[in-house]
Amino acid sequence: MSPSLTPRLYVGAVITAGIALLVLFAPRELQNPWLAAGLLASTVLLSVFKLRLPLGNYGVSTMTMAYTIDFVALIVDGASLATLLGAIGVLIQCTVRVQRKQPIHRAAFSAAAVVIAVQLAGMGWRALGGDLTQLSLASTVLPLAVCAITYFAVNTGLVAGAIAVTSHDSSKALNPEFLRTAPAFLAAATVAGLVGIAMLHGVVFLAPIAASPLLVVYRSYQQRWTAMAQVLLASASPARREATV
Repeated sequence: MSPSLTPRLYVGAVITAGIALLVLFAPRELQNPWLAAGLLASTVLLSVFKLRLPLGNYGVSTMTMAYTIDFVALIVDGASLATLLGAIGVLIQCTVRVQRKQPIHRAAFSAAAVVIAVQLAGMGWRALGGDLTQLSLASTVLPLAVCAITYFAVNTGLVAGAIAVTSHDSSKALNPEFLRTAPAFLAAATVAGLVGIAMLHGVVFLAPIAASPLLVVYRSYQQRWTAMAQVLLASASPARREATV
């Protein structure tokens, strides 16, 4: 197989799978329009505040805390709404406040990867009998952990696969910073669980307090990756510095 053909087939397969899942499982009607509107507004807001992970010669990968809303939607309303919100959030992440315009296929790939990740995370939640009404280790904590790990593994794995096939070197995909984002997904799932419990018990005003740990997570990654970017920029050639700025 031609080396130039492999990346196109990989990206095309992921995009096709993501579109198929979105068409099949996107909500046909909204059972709770006000909930959906609130989650959409939260998705848009969080998608704008992105973190930029420098990847050296492979540019920059971005991350936001918007997947927290995906988790909230998944455990409160179901994977259908979460899938739609996840796709919208990633498209905003890829097109708003970007340093340089991305090709359409990259944004489509990123959205498709999240759609696939949300659907598989939802399968894990349902398979383990995830429940916020009767809180327990088996019915709440474990399913939430499985959701977080599945979402992280699938989304990160698909992105790492894209780096591997485009660089023609699988070792390039094993960036340790990708693995270091795993705690953020676990924290997001925990926050989503707390927010979901607050919503189900009619104490929505406590949701912002429950979500406050996200700020700590955001700031810690922001400080780390900003420092990394500065080191990479300092070691870059003058021409590359001008391109980066």
